[in-house]
Amino acid sequence: MRTPGVVMPEIQVAQGLSSPADVVWALIGDFGAMHRWHPAVSRLDLSWEGRIRTLHYVDGTRAVERLETRNDLMRRYIYAWVDGALPMRECRATLQVDAMELGCKVVWSSVFEPVETHERDVYLTLQDLYSEGLAALAIALTE
Repeated sequence: MRTPGVVMPEIQVAQGLSSPADVVWALIGDFGAMHRWHPAVSRLDLSWEGRIRTLHYVDGTRAVERLETRNDLMRRYIYAWVDGALPMRECRATLQVDAMELGCKVVWSSVFEPVETHERDVYLTLQDLYSEGLAALAIALTE
C-alpha cells in the first residue's frame, strides 16, 4: 500500500524495433511468457487463472507479480509487484508496444516505493532488468 505523501520514483526504458507492433505484441504480450524472451528469467509459474506469475531468475532470486490490466487493442499490460528480493514496498509497471511508421517502440516503465534509502539500488536494478530484456527482445526478433 502506498505511503501517503510519498512521491514514487519513476523509470522508463524504451527500445525501437523494426518489427511490426502486432508481431512484437504476439511475443511479449503474453503475461505468462516472459521466460521465452527475457534472458534473466529461467522459468515462470502461473497461478490464479493466469493473473499471478512467479518469475524465477537465473541468479536464484524470484519475484511474484500480479496482472492488473491487459489491453490487446492498445498492446499494453499493467502489473503490480507482490513479493521479491528488491527492497521496495510497491511497484506498478507497464509494458507497452506502440506502432510507428517503420516498426514499433516498446516502452517498459514503472513507479515504485523503495524501502528506506534503497531508491538508487532499486532504480538501477529495474533499469538493468528492463534494458536487458528489451535488448534481448530486439535480438530475438532479428533471428
